[in-house]
Amino acid sequence: MTPNDRHASRDVEILAKRRKVYEQARQRHPERWSGATRNWDRVEVVELNPDAATSHEDEADAEAE
Repeated sequence: MTPNDRHASRDVEILAKRRKVYEQARQRHPERWSGATRNWDRVEVVELNPDAATSHEDEADAEAE
């Protein structure tokens, strides 16, 4: 996904297509999948170059939950 895709609101369509491709592949070849497929949900907040301190705080918050 490029920043331009996101800015032009093409990300929703791209993610839906990716989800469909993965689901079809899993149905055709279930032996290739040991678990769930990737989460293709849209991430609401995206940072291009997050501050290292901020990233670590987010990870700590996620671990605490």
